[in-house]
Amino acid sequence: MEEFDRAIEILEKILQDGSVPRNIKANCQKVMDRLKNQDEKQHIRIGAAISMLDDISQDQNLPFHIRTLVWEIASLLEVSAGKIK
Repeated sequence: MEEFDRAIEILEKILQDGSVPRNIKANCQKVMDRLKNQDEKQHIRIGAAISMLDDISQDQNLPFHIRTLVWEIASLLEVSAGKIK
């Protein structure tokens, strides 16, 4: 699933960005950990991650350029979820 992999890549980019506050990085790490958790079915992981991303996107300390990336990740995961059979 290329959308799923792209979402992970963007999360990794956010975690490497020095302008991102620590609490945002910690929450993005939780999203990545949830997506990579093989103990749950993929559609459940994606749903939980999208919900977590929604919370992150509403944080007042979130830099605008990162908010755009968070929305992009959520969109990629929604497309990915639509492809799960």
